[in-house]
Amino acid sequence: MAQRNRNNKGIGDTVKRGWNSKPAAIGAIVVVALVVIVVLLSTLLGVFAPAKNDGQGTTSKAAPTQSAAAAAGGPCNVRVMDRSTTPRIPADLTWKTGKEGLTWPVSKSVGPTKTISGFNACFARSPLGAALAAQNAIYSQYDTNHGVTAALNFYIADSKGKAANVEGTAKSSDASQVRAAGMNPAGFTVDSFTKNRADVTLVYSNPSTSTGYVGIACSVQWVDDDWKLSVLDNGELSSGNPTTPSEGDFISWGGNTQ
Repeated sequence: MAQRNRNNKGIGDTVKRGWNSKPAAIGAIVVVALVVIVVLLSTLLGVFAPAKNDGQGTTSKAAPTQSAAAAAGGPCNVRVMDRSTTPRIPADLTWKTGKEGLTWPVSKSVGPTKTISGFNACFARSPLGAALAAQNAIYSQYDTNHGVTAALNFYIADSKGKAANVEGTAKSSDASQVRAAGMNPAGFTVDSFTKNRADVTLVYSNPSTSTGYVGIACSVQWVDDDWKLSVLDNGELSSGNPTTPSEGDFISWGGNTQ
């Protein structure tokens, strides 16, 4: 997958110089397109712009802790059918619809398989289960059944950076902006996997990139019998830049006709 580096310094000057020559104009257009992508990705769980923790804390009511939620719903015990890091998409994969018509993949056999404290939960302890859990955690902010803060508090593992991520995402979450940009879950890659942690890249359709796709790296960890999204201590989802995979470089969810 090709990396695309971010450089927001001097954007105005770059664009201004761009109209003086054809090569420079092309470069300027690429820069502007990249800025648009960065802005859109910042709405997806604070990828590049989480709120800074000012030490004041948040006043919003948190969802039940993961231990309490697991105890209330009981063990997930989802049967693992496929342990491959290049798994086959299950036949029962469907699409859940949220705000502004945004959709994301779900599977009755891989996850979510239960409802805990009103939230869809319980994913298979497998590479595919980890990828589905990560995608569901990020798109939980667009679930019409819950507020953004409550959903993210449930799906993100407790950590130093959790509060900053939840606060920043709640402020920037904009389903209409994501919808207008044509960003939809397209697929994933499993970059590493153990029984307690998985690193995945979630791939989205995005007409603004050279390949028509953009990849966002993230991690999940196994906490209290389920996968929870793991964020960095500074509140960011990932320390890496987005990638621009081509079709065939990732496992397609399939079936999304948006």
